Amino acid sequence: MKNAASEKIYYVNQTSNAREILKIHMCGITYPDKTYEISRDKSALACIEYIEKGIGTVQIEDQVFYPEEGDVYFLQVGTRHHYFSDRENPWQKIFINVSGSLLDSLIEGYNLKNIYYYKGLDLSEEMHGIFNLAKENDGDSTEEIICILNRIFFKMREHVKNKIHTPDIAEKMKEYLRNNAASKLKMEQLCEHVSLSESQTIKIFKEVYGITPYAYFLEKKINLAKGMLLNTNLSVKQIAYNINFTDEYYFSNVFKQKTGKSPIQYRKGM
Repeated sequence: MKNAASEKIYYVNQTSNAREILKIHMCGITYPDKTYEISRDKSALACIEYIEKGIGTVQIEDQVFYPEEGDVYFLQVGTRHHYFSDRENPWQKIFINVSGSLLDSLIEGYNLKNIYYYKGLDLSEEMHGIFNLAKENDGDSTEEIICILNRIFFKMREHVKNKIHTPDIAEKMKEYLRNNAASKLKMEQLCEHVSLSESQTIKIFKEVYGITPYAYFLEKKINLAKGMLLNTNLSVKQIAYNINFTDEYYFSNVFKQKTGKSPIQYRKGM
């Protein structure tokens, strides 16, 4: 066991054979600490963390999430990640750090590659089960922990499937894109809004509507531009600025690609 100012950490006794299958680096509880912050570049281990209290921020590659009480985030091997507690309401969380061939097989078998955030997934019983096994320190508990990890991955997969099959998830995306059509929206903002990975977000939207979220978003921007061209005296430059295009020339090119006419031709023709 290792005690730090803001963490209680336990190490699991493992035989060399057990460690070849699944290496359990540590597990523990992080207590509220407004200075808590960790960064890893191309991490050699995976972390499963369940939030018991508080809020914070997790950046994994180019995706940003804001896990709070009752949420889970899964930092996977090989990812660049940076996470930290909110200074006013810092996290209390329970975690396990693992690596190995069995972990890779579980991720692949349950189809969880690059799925990092599980909003509202209750893993309290499973995580405390692992923590207590390590705390008891009664011989090699690898087999028992593997059984618990299998339950965790099963619950993660079921959670993802339920999210994917929620009837209004695609409409929630569509509404968000429609409401932000004049903005300079990034894909990670949409992913965060529906608590799904980028690949899931694109897949669900395309299955329901036949186009990607970006294509729909661009369509809404062009519709806004059409309305401004017909109903205002704004210049093409002002319209491009209002709907967050980088410049009027790029806007004019995209507009012509989508409508077959330049903005000026569209205004005159209508």
